[in-house]
Amino acid sequence: MTQTIIGVFNSFQDAEVAQARLETEGVARSDMSVHTNDAGSSFGTDTATRDVTTGGTGEQHEGAMGRIEHFFKNLFGDDDRPEEVDHYQEAVRRGGALLSVDVQDESASARVRDALYAAGAVDIDSRVAQWRGAGYTGYDRSAPAYTADQVAAERQAFPVVQESLEVGKRVVHTGGVRVYSRLTETPVSESVSLREEHASIERRAVDRPATAADLKEGFVEIKETAEQPVVAKTARVVEEVVVGKEGSNRTETVNDTVRGTEVEVERTAGLEGASTTTSDTKKTPL
Repeated sequence: MTQTIIGVFNSFQDAEVAQARLETEGVARSDMSVHTNDAGSSFGTDTATRDVTTGGTGEQHEGAMGRIEHFFKNLFGDDDRPEEVDHYQEAVRRGGALLSVDVQDESASARVRDALYAAGAVDIDSRVAQWRGAGYTGYDRSAPAYTADQVAAERQAFPVVQESLEVGKRVVHTGGVRVYSRLTETPVSESVSLREEHASIERRAVDRPATAADLKEGFVEIKETAEQPVVAKTARVVEEVVVGKEGSNRTETVNDTVRGTEVEVERTAGLEGASTTTSDTKKTPL
C-alpha cells in the first residue's frame, strides 16, 4: 500500500535540501515532489504540482495555489479531506513549501518521517497554534499569498547565544632590581709596635793614674734610631654580585561567568505534524 508523507518547510530552499538528503538515503527523486507558491520554482515529477486546467475547457491554469489544492484533491478526494490539508495550504500561502514523498511500506514510512524532521520539517500543529494566536481562523483560498516582507515579519528568529571564555597571556611590569656600584670609605685603625734607639751618656767618677792612651784625642759617634709606621694599601676582590634573570612558571585558574541564551521549544500532544488517512491508497501527510 502506497503512502504519501508530507513535510512542511519554511522555504522552498529548505524543502530542496531535505529532498537532496532523502535522495542520499535511497529515496528515488521520482517519488518526491516540492510544492510551493513560487511559480518560478522547480518542482518534482509529480504531475499534481504542474499547471492544470479545470473542467477540460482549456482555461488558463489555476496558479500556484490552485496546483496545491488540486494536489490534495487528487490525494484525498473531495469528501475525505483531513483538516490538516487547509493548514498545509495556509503554510504554502505564508511562504512555506511542502515536500511530498511516496513510500511503499511502514518501515520506509517511519524512516522518511524521521528524515524529514531531521532535515528541518516544522511541526504544523505548533505553527497553526502560533497563527491562531495572531487571528488565524482557517484557510481562505481567496486570500493573497504573503509577500517577502510579510514572510520575514512573521518569522522572527530567536538566536541562541553562548559566550566562550578565552584566556590569554600578557606581560606586565611587576618591578625589578637596579644594581649600583659606588666607592665607599670606611675609617680603620691598626696598632703597630715601634722601636726607638737613643744615645745615652753616663758619667762615672773614677780615680786612677792616666796612661798614654788616656792622653790621645778621639771621638765616638752614636746614632739614634726610631721606627715610624709605613702605610700601604692593597685592594682585593672579596665578593662578586652577579646580576641576571631567572624564570619560573605557575598555574592560575581563571574563574568567570559566561552568558548564553536558550530557546525552549514545547511540543503539543499528538503525532507531531503527521496524520494518516486510509482510502483506496493510504496517504500520510506529516
